[in-house]
Amino acid sequence: MKKNILIYFLVFFLSLSSTVYKSFGQNNRILKLSLANAVEMALNSSEDFQIKNNTIDKTRFIYKAELSNALPQIESEFSLYNNFQYPDIAATTATRDFDADAKIEVEQALFTFGRISNAVRASLKTIKASEYDRETARQEIIYNTKLAYYSLCLTKKVMEIARESYQHAEKNKEILEMRSLNGRASKHDNLKIASDIASRKPTLNNAITDYYSAMETLKVMIDVDADIELELTEEFNSLSYPFDRNAMAWTLYNNQPAIKALATEVEAKGQLVKAKKAEYYPEISAFASWSHKGSNNTCNLGNDSLRDYGIAGVKVEIPIWTGGETAAELGKARIDKRNAELEYRKGKEYYLLELNKALKEYNGYMKTLEANNDAVKLSAETFSLGQELFRAGQISITDLNDYELSLTNEKLNREFTLFNISMILAKIERLTLWGGTDNE
Repeated sequence: MKKNILIYFLVFFLSLSSTVYKSFGQNNRILKLSLANAVEMALNSSEDFQIKNNTIDKTRFIYKAELSNALPQIESEFSLYNNFQYPDIAATTATRDFDADAKIEVEQALFTFGRISNAVRASLKTIKASEYDRETARQEIIYNTKLAYYSLCLTKKVMEIARESYQHAEKNKEILEMRSLNGRASKHDNLKIASDIASRKPTLNNAITDYYSAMETLKVMIDVDADIELELTEEFNSLSYPFDRNAMAWTLYNNQPAIKALATEVEAKGQLVKAKKAEYYPEISAFASWSHKGSNNTCNLGNDSLRDYGIAGVKVEIPIWTGGETAAELGKARIDKRNAELEYRKGKEYYLLELNKALKEYNGYMKTLEANNDAVKLSAETFSLGQELFRAGQISITDLNDYELSLTNEKLNREFTLFNISMILAKIERLTLWGGTDNE
C-alpha cells in the first residue's frame, strides 16, 4: 500500500513540475528586432523627443502672444457706484446716490516702426529653430539606438567566440586523451590543458554577462518588458561606400539640423535687435470707446437715467526718457546676436571636424577589416594544422594553445572593427542625414 502511495506521489510531482516548466517557458517571450523597428520604438518611447515636441508648441504660443499686439485690443468694463456720503455744496449739486457706467474700448496699433512686426518675425524664426532642435534630438536618439543595437550585436559575437574558444579547448583535451591511450601524453600536458579550459570559463561567463547587460540597455531604450528576450535580425553594417569629402561637407552644411538651428537663431536675434531699436521711436495707435452711463438716487437705474457717450481718436506715444532701460535692452539684444553668430561659427567648425574625423576613421577601418579577414583566415588554417600536428605529437600543447588564442584574438579584432565601422557610418548619417544605409 505504501509503495502505491509513493508511486502516486511521484507521478503527481512530475506532472506538477512539467506544468511549472511549461508556465515559465511561456513567460520567456522572444522579440525579433530589426534596426529600423528598434529606432521607431526608441523614438516613440523617448521622453527627450516628447519634450522637444512640447517646446515647439510653447514657441508657437509665444508667436501667438507676439502677434496679438498687432491685432485690435478690445476691453469692456461695467461699474456701479453708491455715493453713500458727499458734502452738500455747489460742486455736488448734480451728484446722485448711484452711478452706473457700461463701457467698451477698442485700441489698434497703427505704426510702431517695426517693434511689433520684428518681434513677430523673431518668434517665427524661434519656431523654426525649435523644429531643427527636435530633428537634432531625433538624430541623436537614432544614433544612440544604433549604438545600443550594435553593442548587443557585438556582445553576442564576443560571447559566441568565447564559447567557441572554450569548445576548442575541450576538443584539444579530447585529442590529448587519444594521445594518452598511446602513452604519448605527459602529466604536464594534462595539467596544461586543464588550466587552459579553466582559464576560458571566466571569460565565457563575463561575455554572457556583458551580453545580457547590453540586452537590458536596449530593452530600456525601446521600452519593452523585462521578461522579453531580444533576437536581433541584422548584423553589422560593413558595406563599402565611396565617400567624397567635399560632397559630404556640402551635405553637412545643407542638412545638419543643429547648424540650421544655429543659423536660424542668428536671424531671430537680428529681428529682436530691430524690435528693441524701434522702441526709441513713437508709437501711433487709434482708439475708440462707447459708454452707456448715468446717475439716479435709487439703484434701479432705467433707460431714462442712462445716456450714450462715444469718443474716437488717434494717439501718439513718444518715448522721451526711460532711465536708460531702452538702451540697456538694445545693448543686451546686440550681445545676444553676437553670441549667436559665434555659436553658429563654432558649430560649423565642430561638425565639419567631426565629419572629417569620421571619414578618415571609416577609410582606415575598412583597410583594417581587410587585414582582419586575412588574419582570421590564416589563424584558422594555422590552428587546424596545429591540431593535426598535436595529434601526431609533433608540437606541444603550449603551441596549440597559442594557435587557438591567436585565432580567438583575430576573430575578436574583426568583430570590434565591424562594430567601429557600423558606428562610424551611423555617425556620418547623424552628421549629414545621408541615408546610404536606409536604416531610418
